[in-house]
Amino acid sequence: MIYTAKIEQTSAYRKRMKYVPQTDSFIEKDCDSLSYVRNVRQHYPYGWIKESGTPPCEHLDVIIMTDKEYELGDEERVKIIGVFCRNDGDHKLVGVLENSGINDLSELSDTEKEDLHRLYPKEYSDEGWFGHEAAEGIVKDFFAKKKRKIIITVQHTESIHHINGMIGAWADWELTDKGKKQAYEIGKWLLYEDCDKCFNMYVSDRKRAVQTADEINKNLKIVPQITNTIREVNAGLGNGQSREWYNIHKKPAGNMYDPDYKPFEDAESDRDLWNRVYAFYREIISNNIERILIVSHGTTLSFLHSMLMGYSLEDRANFRFNGCAGSVSKFIVESSGKVIASYINQKVC
Repeated sequence: MIYTAKIEQTSAYRKRMKYVPQTDSFIEKDCDSLSYVRNVRQHYPYGWIKESGTPPCEHLDVIIMTDKEYELGDEERVKIIGVFCRNDGDHKLVGVLENSGINDLSELSDTEKEDLHRLYPKEYSDEGWFGHEAAEGIVKDFFAKKKRKIIITVQHTESIHHINGMIGAWADWELTDKGKKQAYEIGKWLLYEDCDKCFNMYVSDRKRAVQTADEINKNLKIVPQITNTIREVNAGLGNGQSREWYNIHKKPAGNMYDPDYKPFEDAESDRDLWNRVYAFYREIISNNIERILIVSHGTTLSFLHSMLMGYSLEDRANFRFNGCAGSVSKFIVESSGKVIASYINQKVC
């Protein structure tokens, strides 16, 4: 089992460290780390499995058997070889570096085993150290019990291109003052959806989306992940042009829906955009993040909504989801894979 560990405790810090997800940072607690309290000779780096969640939400802890030095927040690919099972369910996985030849707890040196037993001595009859097979069962059970996934999308609010007759697409327009106020109000409204509690935020890299997220985060305080994968459709030569210029110069479209139509040679077709957004869709559906907030653009979100509801690109010939600036949608993906649309393109301010 290979996973990504995020480091939250190193030998450089005597105090226990606490992760602050809103700022992706760490602060000291008022108690010493377990390694210091129990006089462990080798202070192994400690963290959590990113794929399992993010503190303070439910997650899996991991001790990494290495003398490699890390900074807080560093990430490392690790192989799980064992586990200390606790009767309160707060089990501690044991990992080694991905390319290590060690595959089971029993293969560690006597010194390493002694350090681990010093760190977590067996205290109760149902606690103790177990090898790879038991660890695999712990991880399997954890993911089998994962809760449903909530996905909320926000179409960026009023942008300058909405009022000046210009094309948005990949052009980097900013929000209007009205748009900033709208986004701030959306942030307040999203508090009622508990979006300030353990949500992960993905944001298009275009200014109007980033500024929408910034205003929303005056209420939610989430560290956003900025990505070009969910930026608006690329209009090629039409990016940032006036709508009049765009309509005069674009390539004529046929009467029938053509997913490969491009208004300009260097633009994206619907198929191009679908493929780009589909990679993002597969990522958020297959990962173990349970609460997701997405700030993007009208056309891009229209495609994403179709994917979430199980439709294909070809279905767009018959219908599609079109929202307006500042519209919000909420989808619930059950553990069975069933998708429930709580609301789509709802105007909240």
